[in-house]
Amino acid sequence: MDDLEALGAQYKKVCQIYDYIDLRITSMADGVFQCQVPLNDKTGNHLKIMHASVLFAIGEVLGGMVHHKYVADPARFQPVVRDLKIDFKAPAMTTITAEAVFAPSAAAEMNQQLEATGRYDYALAAKLTDTQGQIVAETLGQYAIRDFRKKA
Repeated sequence: MDDLEALGAQYKKVCQIYDYIDLRITSMADGVFQCQVPLNDKTGNHLKIMHASVLFAIGEVLGGMVHHKYVADPARFQPVVRDLKIDFKAPAMTTITAEAVFAPSAAAEMNQQLEATGRYDYALAAKLTDTQGQIVAETLGQYAIRDFRKKA
């Protein structure tokens, strides 16, 4: 899906936390995945900086965006996060952009493994920056793609 607004609307419908925090998907081109969340009364904490849970959420959602862009059979294979580590670097006092890179060349390997084994695991590192380009957090997510809808 290349229509970023439509994909964002789909994410907001399926997982209402993204609607609440006003998630905006801003890039899924050339292996660069980006999303943004504004700092406002819904996303801020008691200090008027972005709440840690919102930073976690936008670092984590990037793995799902990789799935939407590259998995050849998304109805069959779904992603889940297995682990996400976050390293807070500075207060998030503006709109925050989360960005990760997943090489398009890795998509072929992803789909080959999914067809051959029904499994694909990958790591995705992200940088979360403010409007001045300062890194406010870094995440490292471990993701699993499987056919989670199969009955045991």
